[in-house]
Amino acid sequence: MNRQPNKLCTATVVAMTLTLNGRVQGIGLRPAVARWAKQLGLTGYVTNTNRGVEVFIQGPNDQVFQFVDELVEHLPEDASIEKYEQTREEVRVFSDFTIAESNHDVPLATQVPPDIGVCEDCLAEIQDPNNRRSNYPFTSCTNCGPRYSIIQAMPYERASTSMVEFPLCRACQEEYESTENRRFHAQTNACPNCGPRIWCTDANGRFVAHQQEAITAATVALRQGEIVALRGLGGYQLLVDATNESAVKQLRQRKHRYGKPLAVMVASLEAAEQYALLRDSERATLSSRATPIVLCPTRGDSPLAPCVHPGLNTIGLMLPTTPLHALLIQQCRFPLVVTSANREGEPIIYQQKNLQPDWRSIADLWLEHNREIERPIDDSVVRWIAGRSVTIRLARGLAPLPLNINSDIPLFALGGHQKTALALNNGYQSLLGPHIGDLSSLPTCERYQEQFQSLKRLYDVSEYQLVCDQHPEYFTSQWAERQSVPVEKVQHHHAHIVAGMLEHNWLGRQVLGVAFDGTGWGDDHSIWGGEFLLSTSTSYNRVAHLRPFRLPGGDRAVREPWRVAVSLVTQAIGKESASRLQLEMGQTKSLTSLLSSAHLSPLTSSAGRLFDGVAALVMGIKQVEFEGQAAMLLEAISDYSEPGCYEFLFHSGTPMQLDWRPLIEQIVHDREAGLSPGVMAMRFHRGLARAIARICRQYTPLPVVLGGGVFQNRCLVELVQEEMEQNGQPCGLPGVIPSSDGGLAAGQLAVAAARASKIGAARCV
Repeated sequence: MNRQPNKLCTATVVAMTLTLNGRVQGIGLRPAVARWAKQLGLTGYVTNTNRGVEVFIQGPNDQVFQFVDELVEHLPEDASIEKYEQTREEVRVFSDFTIAESNHDVPLATQVPPDIGVCEDCLAEIQDPNNRRSNYPFTSCTNCGPRYSIIQAMPYERASTSMVEFPLCRACQEEYESTENRRFHAQTNACPNCGPRIWCTDANGRFVAHQQEAITAATVALRQGEIVALRGLGGYQLLVDATNESAVKQLRQRKHRYGKPLAVMVASLEAAEQYALLRDSERATLSSRATPIVLCPTRGDSPLAPCVHPGLNTIGLMLPTTPLHALLIQQCRFPLVVTSANREGEPIIYQQKNLQPDWRSIADLWLEHNREIERPIDDSVVRWIAGRSVTIRLARGLAPLPLNINSDIPLFALGGHQKTALALNNGYQSLLGPHIGDLSSLPTCERYQEQFQSLKRLYDVSEYQLVCDQHPEYFTSQWAERQSVPVEKVQHHHAHIVAGMLEHNWLGRQVLGVAFDGTGWGDDHSIWGGEFLLSTSTSYNRVAHLRPFRLPGGDRAVREPWRVAVSLVTQAIGKESASRLQLEMGQTKSLTSLLSSAHLSPLTSSAGRLFDGVAALVMGIKQVEFEGQAAMLLEAISDYSEPGCYEFLFHSGTPMQLDWRPLIEQIVHDREAGLSPGVMAMRFHRGLARAIARICRQYTPLPVVLGGGVFQNRCLVELVQEEMEQNGQPCGLPGVIPSSDGGLAAGQLAVAAARASKIGAARCV
């Protein structure tokens, strides 16, 4: 906090107003300010406003300036002051320093606080039999608890959250009013006498037990291999014993989730060590206030059921996110699979009214509570790659994510079609909202529209423009066209690159963007996905790309990678070699006939589909349950000790082409020679990394940005980083903004804001 004190001021008593903006609400900042003011004997008030936190402070000159100079040192650890204003005021009559009622005077300019995982102090209280909150599953304080998921409106006050339904008892009120208590102005404060309650029912909705007995009943069900649905912080979750193979398989069948890995909750870091090889970075992230799911390398002797993460060498671990989870896992004494309560392809369920009879059969026991969830939210997923924490899914604890984008025009960016999230600027702040999901089902499209309206109300956005993808068949693009507002369209891969530029504060620079993903609508109306874009925040030039290839059967090739393999081999070394692959008996020959049809076999330059085809060749994968599965399996088997690599050809032109045909010929040769799949997988990753670096080298000294879902692959990113270090080029690696389509809206928002700013500047000239 930079302030130049007025050295000429000699008054005995002075007064000032400070306005703090950024991450300042929902983290105990006002109580911290009040404690510091009282410690110095100052009077005035602190209050939440839609502009941020306002502090009026008055008292002796020296103490007031000491308060200002040392304020940052007395703020909570999570506080982030992004904007600071200081104004001299007339002295008023105050007898004390107080926390005043919130002021809703302007559209929301301060950040909406994310949900915070249960803290160590609260965990200690619920485990203490002599504490009045012993075994109470809604214990929280100013340092932890729900925020975003229970907020009805800002500023953040109890009266504007779903906790308004639970008036404080005398003991909780005393804590709330005591400056010495860590629950001083804790908006989620509650205890067994005045707070939310839990109970459980069976699959038919019949009451079973309440309070502590409900947790015991859930524990018994889990020990018996049954599925428990728990109403968590952001929605219902499905839980089973993670060491029970049959129970996990049953969960997969009921949820219709047959291939995707499942997250596992463990009681402590010490317990996590039994299942994963943890580095210090992963330990710190697991125990952080966001308590995300962290993808960690698995131990070879892990007792987890194999079908928790089939074929993968990583496991998604998390610590208890709420006191309820902590109490349950403490009683169980075994790790729990914790996954969202929804059938695959549908949004998480979060309201009791949506629990139809057919839905109740998905679990054997339902652990309920009566604190309303205002905004559904999934668990965040992160992974450490190349020494950085990389967000795979932006959700609880991390969202809403503030974005450094300025715009005088309110904007809503709609994202893409998969892993969709919304981004907005309301004229005062910009942010990326939480993960919603793939817009392939009607329920998810309905949830998407609900979240749009919810964010619109929360951030007080009335008049606005929309920003969407260029793809004409995306739900988001079609929905945008039906609205009676201006629409700005942004090319898919340009949005990926600009999201990376935003991540690294490079919006004012030109970069070479490497956009590798599964699908994106290209300017030539083909499917792009292996692109090198010379980019600014407003425009781009496609300077290179992967050699296009055909996808026999179109979308079917995404689920059946063997089709891609046949296509690649046919185009690289001929139909005869493709017919000998024996990937899918009896269909290979008929499939090659489709390759001459542009309608039945559309062209693509997709790196994601190249990974699919290579995985089918190397591992014999015929079918996958979700997009990206083949690439994940290929990464998992890669032999890091292998120094060799497969070669690409480079064809000059405008744009240049990165030709994959030599590497396919090499893979077929090594496959026929019986070479280890792990060696072939590593040669592919290393060869692709070197090919990327070779193209980037031609644009030295421009910085390089990696964007797109392919760069969630740790093996590839770390190999690219090594190559780029040899190039001597700055490389913008993925970070807190997801590099997948989950971060697409952030890039769209930045592009639209930059274009609007450029137009505005031109008009001024």
